[in-house]
Amino acid sequence: MKKIFPLLMLLMLAACSRYPKLPVDEFQKKIAETPDVQLLDVRTPAEFAIGHIPGAINIDWRDESFMQQVEEQLDKSRPLLVYCRSGRRSESAAIALEEAGFDTYDLKNGFLAWTNAGKPVDHSREIRYSLANGYFFRNDAVIDIVPHSITSENELLNYFGYATVMGPGGTPTSIDFEKSMVIPIVMQPTDKNTEIVVDELLRTGEKQIQLLFHVDRGNESRSYTIIPCKLLVVDAAYRDFDVLMSSPDKY
Repeated sequence: MKKIFPLLMLLMLAACSRYPKLPVDEFQKKIAETPDVQLLDVRTPAEFAIGHIPGAINIDWRDESFMQQVEEQLDKSRPLLVYCRSGRRSESAAIALEEAGFDTYDLKNGFLAWTNAGKPVDHSREIRYSLANGYFFRNDAVIDIVPHSITSENELLNYFGYATVMGPGGTPTSIDFEKSMVIPIVMQPTDKNTEIVVDELLRTGEKQIQLLFHVDRGNESRSYTIIPCKLLVVDAAYRDFDVLMSSPDKY
């Protein structure tokens, strides 16, 4: 038994050291000196959008289809450099990638170490979002004080109510505020058929988002007024960003 334990330890250490963990400067040098290098960011799409190493592609390690996407997008005959935020996810990914036959190198201490060393960072402009359906603007809420970002369910329900209806799709969209936040667009009351159309949601600064939208209005009047609204759900990584709204239409 005494002989087996050291052997198991050696096997475990060998399994954990099959791929190189490179410090920041060596990782950057490897990128520069490898013409056919592949650079993989295994963080979430929102983390990637906020900032990433130039030239990286993004496949989320926690996505169930991670290995399928890797097989479809990456080449086993070319070196693969991988990183995450601090090195924990990329370590797990690197082990899986090595087992799948990739020549893998991991960034020690991840993107945090890269940015702390003052290395170059790229920012994606387009921000992914989904729409939350089944909500209405409350009659007792004040339009002019609606915040440009909502980060909790309690805050959301200060301004919006659940518009549950019968039939498929009648249940309001569930929003997980641990992982998401809401960017609301609310119009002044109108008796016209009105549709809010989102054109772009962009990152335009270090801590700034710009929402561009326009309004399609019908010509016929209703016998009652409505308060048009639209709720955009984005990743909670943008929680501390300022949101600027821009529209050619009055709202």
